[in-house]
Amino acid sequence: MADDAEKGEEAVSGGINKKLLLLILLGVLVVGGGAGFFFMSGGEPEKTAKAHNDEDGEVEATADSEPGFVGPVIDLEPFVLNLADRDQLRYLKVSIKVQLDRPEEQTDFTAKQPAIRDALLVLLTSKESRALRTVDGKMLVRDEIGGRVNTIMKKGKVKQVFFTDFIIQ
Repeated sequence: MADDAEKGEEAVSGGINKKLLLLILLGVLVVGGGAGFFFMSGGEPEKTAKAHNDEDGEVEATADSEPGFVGPVIDLEPFVLNLADRDQLRYLKVSIKVQLDRPEEQTDFTAKQPAIRDALLVLLTSKESRALRTVDGKMLVRDEIGGRVNTIMKKGKVKQVFFTDFIIQ
């Protein structure tokens, strides 16, 4: 009987020690993860304005250096295209506007418009209608459009992509 009582006390104290060890380990992971994120982000808790070199060697300040700066919103010509649905022929009509991070004159957006339209046509024709009908699908395509345009542009970047028409038929 005395042996049973001693085993019960050991089980309780062992359980408490395991829980305490688990909590300490969890705390260390949380603190370590936060510190890792802080150092991986450059050690800057807030986004600061920095100048960067473009390909011509000029130093330009980003639009983030001006608080409250809202870049110009540029219309792209509407797209009417076939979607990649296999079971039935589906069309997409979409009108897109992009917001730039600086005035249009300081970007190469106008010069790159043929390449931008080509990249977006290839992207949009690869999509199926069922993926584009959901909100998540539209958000994903919006992000993909911004990424594709930003890889084409060398001066300036797209901050936001807006759909002003989105019709699937």
